Amino acid sequence: MAEIVPFRGVLYNPAKVGDLNKVMAPPYDVISPKKQDELYERHPNNIIRIILGKTTPEDTQGSDRYSRSAVDLEKWLGEGVLAHDEKPALYYYTQTYTQDGSKHTRKGFIGLSRLVDFGKGIHPHEKTLSGPKADRLKLMQACDANMSCIFTLYSDPVLRVNKLLEAASAGKAPDIDVTDDDGIVNRIWRVDDQQTLNGVTESMKDKSLFIADGHHRYETALNYRNEMRAKAGSYTGNEPFNFIMMYFSNMDDEGMTIWPTHRVVHSLKDFDADAFLSKCKEYFDCREFAYAASSEPEVRASFLKELEKSGAKTVSLGLHLRARDIYYLLSFKSNDMMDKVFGDSIPEVFKGLDVTVLHSLVFARILGMTQEAQEKQQNLIYVKSYDEAISACSNDQNQLVFLLNATKIEQVKSVALAGFVMPQKSTYFYPKLLSGLTLNLFDSKAALKA
Repeated sequence: MAEIVPFRGVLYNPAKVGDLNKVMAPPYDVISPKKQDELYERHPNNIIRIILGKTTPEDTQGSDRYSRSAVDLEKWLGEGVLAHDEKPALYYYTQTYTQDGSKHTRKGFIGLSRLVDFGKGIHPHEKTLSGPKADRLKLMQACDANMSCIFTLYSDPVLRVNKLLEAASAGKAPDIDVTDDDGIVNRIWRVDDQQTLNGVTESMKDKSLFIADGHHRYETALNYRNEMRAKAGSYTGNEPFNFIMMYFSNMDDEGMTIWPTHRVVHSLKDFDADAFLSKCKEYFDCREFAYAASSEPEVRASFLKELEKSGAKTVSLGLHLRARDIYYLLSFKSNDMMDKVFGDSIPEVFKGLDVTVLHSLVFARILGMTQEAQEKQQNLIYVKSYDEAISACSNDQNQLVFLLNATKIEQVKSVALAGFVMPQKSTYFYPKLLSGLTLNLFDSKAALKA
């Protein structure tokens, strides 16, 4: 189960960098080249230079963006731009955001967790790709550190850990208070009193952890640990490379939000919309929401409301076809439809997931998209917002768009506990964690239990 350890985090020094808002960044994997340029210009010490340095034409094996990240990290530590905390701590981290006109706050904390293989107290829920793992391993090897938290979930219905951290930070100004580019307020309180630390670590001992975001980086940390153990020959298990920085959030708390990720399908050869709809009707009841230009906003709102309502009862998919002024609501004709189609070839825990139905039944069986083509995203584009997905049909290359309901947190937990992983892009936990709040260096200065 979870072994949580306080650590001496490495944090930005406001006396050196000034406005902390200017040195933070989104997670590396959502940063576009344009955003990268913007962050480079925002501040000379922006964390972007370490987590996602620029590639230049002059790069060689001996000098590349990874080695430059290591040079910048060492330089900033030497200049006091970044500094180790004096005592081991856990970092209470809240994110306040607005959704559907209401404010929400997701709560959690940052600490170290012992690295264990999957299934031994920590569970993945999505597939990973080899490219991002190789990239993050090179950065970890160059810097001997991890720069961003793995985002994990645990279950604590009585909110014991939250209550301990809230009590420890009550009445205190946050140590970090920054607002990101999406308007999300990120606050950090340093918690280093021994009684609270003991209470939190003891409470977490019986918890299983579920990775919400950061699968690639967790697998990278395992590879790095194994590499370092092989180099050392012998080890105690308490060396810093045996641990990784994580953000832990209670899935039973009120601030947890999962967004759906919609699918845009493009460039299918010989695609026939009428034949496709006819085939869908063998498995789904199909409701049409036709609209004119003047009524589209009202019809769209009604359609999306019905998609959510129907999805609470059975597997339901939204569909929009290029050049058709109709929204389609596809709902399973019966809840045992996946049993009828696939029998025991698909695990039971998957059969009620919208994404499994979409990928296995609609994409593979009806549209003929192979598993390899889906994983390589040969005919797929993933988008986050309903508006962006629907507007994608105005592009001549795009043929149809599938609109999904959000995966439920209970479904994520069930799939992970069963030892399976979901298709790519099954979940989008919102908001993303901000980069630059804390760093974890694998050296004696940030030693565990120092």
